[in-house]
Amino acid sequence: MLVAPLLSALGFYAEGPPPGHTGGFGEPTCAQCHFGAELNTPPGKLELSGLPDAYAPGETYRLTVELRHPEARRAGFQIAVRYLEGAQQGSQAGKLVSLDSRVQVVVDSNGVAYAEHTQSGSYLAEAGVARWVLTWRAPEEPGGPVVFHAAANAANDDASEFGDLIYTAAVSIPPK
Repeated sequence: MLVAPLLSALGFYAEGPPPGHTGGFGEPTCAQCHFGAELNTPPGKLELSGLPDAYAPGETYRLTVELRHPEARRAGFQIAVRYLEGAQQGSQAGKLVSLDSRVQVVVDSNGVAYAEHTQSGSYLAEAGVARWVLTWRAPEEPGGPVVFHAAANAANDDASEFGDLIYTAAVSIPPK
């Protein structure tokens, strides 16, 4: 069947985007393939919650990625956590873990892990709200501050790349 490869070739990623579309460290966002408006156009919003003010080495944190837009019919996201500065800048920091079939973790050729939606994870949790839950295990040895970069697509579900709205968020956390 050629439908899934054809849709991916056209820029539709219901099964998850290719790695490297969080907007962090010079990466593009979902706006590379989805078009509708400028990044972070109101009234939509992407939020990351569950993260501490400072991380403890080796500790596990439950992270919620939530996208809100009243016109969203489907949604997708991608998030990565990397060292913010120093000798390890841009490299993987800790471990992202999926908790259910709505989220998958893929690793790029540089060893950076990206948590992202799956096909089942592209459906909304409630009208105008998409929500994904995963965990992040902090690095065993603190290498300095880390940064979470996330991008998400509030899609209109019209089977095209047009009319979708892209949102980004970034959260930096120092070690304790």
